[in-house]
Amino acid sequence: MLYVAIVALMRLAFVGFTTDHVAGLFLCFAAALLIGVLGPIYVTVWRRGAPLADLGLRLGDWRATGLLALLFAGVQFSLTLWGYDLPAPVDWVPLLVMALVVGVFETIFFRGFIQTRLEAAFGPVGGIGGAAVLYGLYHVGYGMGGSELVFLSGLGIVYAVAFAQTRSALVLWPLLTPVGSFFNAVDSGDIDLPWASIAGFADVLAVMALGVWVVRRHQRRHSTSHGSPPMLVQH
Repeated sequence: MLYVAIVALMRLAFVGFTTDHVAGLFLCFAAALLIGVLGPIYVTVWRRGAPLADLGLRLGDWRATGLLALLFAGVQFSLTLWGYDLPAPVDWVPLLVMALVVGVFETIFFRGFIQTRLEAAFGPVGGIGGAAVLYGLYHVGYGMGGSELVFLSGLGIVYAVAFAQTRSALVLWPLLTPVGSFFNAVDSGDIDLPWASIAGFADVLAVMALGVWVVRRHQRRHSTSHGSPPMLVQH
């Protein structure tokens, strides 16, 4: 249901409203991003009673995560943005901010939520393959065609394998997925965003962060009230 709602909102934003109706486009787009983050948090924490770490919101082995993040992002950067002539800042800075916010949504929804749930049901191969296909198909909401969907499904496999190595969202964000999204937005030239859009994306990111903070606070209170008595520490 979350997946269908997100794709439908994306389709309404980019195919229905289009850039001719910026307000409607942004509201639908923002709603899809927020549903894709707050929805999994609700299902994981309040419905299943699992920690936020199940969504990849954890540090884990930070050395391995950091090295893999730099490695994957470096390869992607060399294949896309290395030597690429960027347009004027007004034409790419808002797109970079958008890519960072969309990266949060895609990492939590497709990796931490969908991939994790599919792996639990069908094993690692089924989880990675299924999440990759769903990731590719979700771009129907952006109005993309068949060849683009196939390419993005293949890219989804790369992202899924990267996430499976550490189970930490930091292996994908803020480097790997935003780099790919940013290059695609700049290179296609289909999206023209004003400077003011930065404030809108900042608001969306703030609501996402607030949701994570509220849940973390809830979990800490719950663990304190239901935890075992503190142990004495020898000095």
